[in-house]
Amino acid sequence: MIRSQATPILGGIADWPARLGLAGIALKSCVDLYLGILAGKSRLDMPAFADTLRQAGLSMLPAITLVTAVAGLILGNQTAKVLEQFDLPGVVLLTIAYVVVMELVPILVGILVAGRAGVALAVRQATLVVSGEMDGLLVTGINPIQFTLGPALLAMLLMSFAFAVWGSLVTYTAAVLWLWGTAGVPPTLFLDALTQALGPGDVFEALGKPLVFALVIALIATVNGTLAGRDPAGVSRAATGTMIGAVTAILLIDLLFIMLP
Repeated sequence: MIRSQATPILGGIADWPARLGLAGIALKSCVDLYLGILAGKSRLDMPAFADTLRQAGLSMLPAITLVTAVAGLILGNQTAKVLEQFDLPGVVLLTIAYVVVMELVPILVGILVAGRAGVALAVRQATLVVSGEMDGLLVTGINPIQFTLGPALLAMLLMSFAFAVWGSLVTYTAAVLWLWGTAGVPPTLFLDALTQALGPGDVFEALGKPLVFALVIALIATVNGTLAGRDPAGVSRAATGTMIGAVTAILLIDLLFIMLP
């Protein structure tokens, strides 16, 4: 049952069990949908999937490219300054290579996906609640959470993975070109540092982080949108709460990855 009043942005302590329970129900609905699709018993809402794919993909490509390119140039500039003072290019580049792939790019991708696709999903879900369309879906036997979250989650997972790869390539290319042109560091040295810094497990973790971020963002958006309340202001509260909650969750999850052995 949808509450008439929306909770504060981060919610009270008493709200978290209900929110976690709703997130669990939402995740189960999506898993059931995907299993049903594989078994030929369910069908994916392709227009909604394509729309989220556009929101989390094509419309974000310029932003992802620009942000990661600028990040690469900043890293290249700062690294060049460090190399001017210390004759340890291999060690410095090894550290930079690890930080870019393991921390910088996954977090940037997660935040941008949250700001675009996550907020859009929360707004769509909240609009269904405010307009009463969610009640109509329930009456017709359609799971409203599965209806909105199923296509969106799949699109966010696909594009987060793609952007993790693309963002790393753009960042490294920008950094390599900057260091080559300003500090005379050959690209081969940078590539050697990259292969030394990252093992198969590191690559798997670097590509897996954005997928975990996308899953959590989608669940946060669904919960905030579903609990938006009946008043129109609930839509904006859902959007704001999703952005703040998603960024907070991304940073906490990344910290957990760091703390894990």
